[in-house]
This record gives sequence, structure tokens and C-alpha cells, in this order.
Amino acid sequence: MAKRPLILAVDVGTTKVSALVSEVHPEGELTVLGIAATPVAGMRRGLVFEVERVALAIRDAVNRANSMAGTDLTQAVVAVNGDHLAVIEGQARVQIKAGAVRAEDVDSATRKAAQISQPSGRETVQVIRRGLAVDGFRGVVDPVGMVAHEMEAQVFVVTGTNTVIRNLRRVSAMAGLNPTLLVAAPKASGDAVLADDEKQIGVVHLDVGGGTTGVTVYRSGHLQYMGVVPLGGESITSDLSVGLGVVGTQAERLKLEYAAVGSERDGTLEVRAVSGQSVKLIPVRELQDIVVARVDEWTRLVEDHLSRVDWPKGPGAGVVMTGGGSLLNGLQSHIEGRWNWPVRLGVPIGMGGLSDLSRSPGYSVVVGLARNARFYGVKADKESVWRRIAQLWLSLWN
Repeated sequence: MAKRPLILAVDVGTTKVSALVSEVHPEGELTVLGIAATPVAGMRRGLVFEVERVALAIRDAVNRANSMAGTDLTQAVVAVNGDHLAVIEGQARVQIKAGAVRAEDVDSATRKAAQISQPSGRETVQVIRRGLAVDGFRGVVDPVGMVAHEMEAQVFVVTGTNTVIRNLRRVSAMAGLNPTLLVAAPKASGDAVLADDEKQIGVVHLDVGGGTTGVTVYRSGHLQYMGVVPLGGESITSDLSVGLGVVGTQAERLKLEYAAVGSERDGTLEVRAVSGQSVKLIPVRELQDIVVARVDEWTRLVEDHLSRVDWPKGPGAGVVMTGGGSLLNGLQSHIEGRWNWPVRLGVPIGMGGLSDLSRSPGYSVVVGLARNARFYGVKADKESVWRRIAQLWLSLWN
């Protein structure tokens, strides 16, 4: 009986752990077999602060995704989040000795370009190919088979703090996982939601997570810039909790139900005091002022990153937003009005199976992780159809 290539993807974010089990088809489409998300405590802006609590959340999300898919995968592609991520440019030339470019020539040039010196305490997370040039002609997408004398590769080397990455590997191992590939979360998210034509004409991608926001810029089909803003949706929740004197769960509810950037609503809201023994009245305008202040700060930080990109007319495809923080009411209109660029919410594309469950901006990272697994040639787990049938049969009696 034929076996299926299966991928387990795990995103350990600031507020939740997401896990996805998918079958990856040769043409690139994903069939979603299982997906789950578990709230997590003990994470701050991509950093692990409480090892056991994070490991438990990872185990729960993975177990539920595996249970839904009828699998028991343990090898995983894992996202690296946080503002500790940094990008260094590298480039290298190789001579084409065989007369025509071979796949190994491309790999050799890419590896050579990635051999850069790094500051102490940092390590490579991912190498992203930016572009290839053959005998001085740039913009070559697939040079294999071309007659040439020389080829140049340009890459982005994504680096991270080694202690942060070691802690991520440690909690993954405690949860029973074996991380076979690490991928920068901003890159993974963009791979899930951006179309090739958007990357070609120019697009800004903002992945607004709980603790951080990934900023990536694509142009001419390649990644041109990547950075991380140390603010996300959780910062608004925290501000509301402190500013209004309510517990975190109430602050999150107020943000989701009443907060709106650009709103002019008046009136008051009734919430329980922190003690839980009395009711307090909160002016809606006071809530809005807190939200707007934090969004303005967030916007300025994003603009600082975008100012490092040289483009005369801006992104032709505008801005695509993902992540749970992108769902804040009025945020899309706020950005459109401020930058005069079209803005849309991005949802994962090119999926089958349980795709309705994963078509949310908050699941873009795990979908992108699965795509990266295929692109980087990660050896997928193999599972026979008979094993899946047995798993499903057993689940009916448990």
C-alpha cells in the first residue's frame, strides 16, 4: 500500500502554540489532516521563560493535531519567533567548470554565500536565497542547464540568539518533538499567504503576532527585507489591563469586542473590578485612547523598518497582514489611510482537506512551515494508509 509524505509543523508563539499535520503533494499543495492551537503561558516575544508550561502547551497542541489526523508524528518543522532575529546579507561567486550550470553549482554558491562571520552568541536559523546572477545577468530564477562561466548567489542569513534557540529546542524535546528544521516565523507566514505575482510586483507583509510583528518586503519575486518589531497584539491587552485596572482575560475581551482604531464611540462599559467583588464603569473613550496610543507606537516602529527599503512608488501589491493581532477592528483602515497603500488580510492558500479550519490569519505560520519543509527538502514522515485506518478505527472506541 502506498505511503504518504506527512509534515508536522509547530509554531510556539507568545499567546498560543499552533500545530499542523499535513500531507505535502509534489506540486506544492497541502492537504490539512489535523490542526490545533493551545493557549500558552511562559513566553515573551518569542523567548521561553517557563520551560515546563511551554512544553505542556506544545505537547497538548501536537497531540490534538496528531489525534485529528490519526498520526503520531514527532519530527517537526518549528518556527523561530522574536525580535532577537536579525538578517545579514551574503554573496559569493563560483566558476562553472562543467560548461553548463548544474544543481550542485547552485547549492555550492548558496552555501558559500552563507559562510559569514557572526557575532558571539548568535547562530544561523535559516538561509534564504535572494537572487542569482549568471555571467553578470541578474534576476535568473532557475539557471540549471544554462551555459555560463560564472554564477553569483545572494542570500539572507537569518540569525538568532543561540540561548533562545537552544531553549526552543529544549522545550520541543521535553514535549517529545525532534525539530528537523527551524524557520523564521515572518518568512514562513509570508510563504503561506503571498501569491507569486504579489512578490513580483512588490508587497509588504506584516505578521502581527502576540508579542512581535514580523516585517517582510518582497520585490521582483524575492525577499528584499526582513525585520521584527517588538510589539504585537498582547501589548494592547497588557496596556488595557494596567490602564483600566482589569485582569488580563477581561482586557482581552474588551480588546476583541470593543476596541477599534479610529472609532469615535462614547458611553461606558461595565466590568468586574480586579477583586471580583464589585462592578466598575469604564468610559469607552478611555479604552480607545489606550488602544490608539499603542497602535500609533506600533505603526511608527513598522514605518522605521519600511524606511530602510528603497522604492520610489511603494509596493504595487500593497500590504498583506496576518497573525491574530491583524484582526484588531479598524487596523486595516488605519494603515490604508496613513500609508495610502491597499491593505488586505492574508489567509493561507493552496490547501485541501481540513482547510476551512486553517483559513485564518492566525494559522499562516504553521502552513508556511509545511511549505518550507518541502522547499528545503526535509525528509517527511511516511505513514501507510493501513496505519491511518487503524488509528481512525481505534479512535472510535476511545
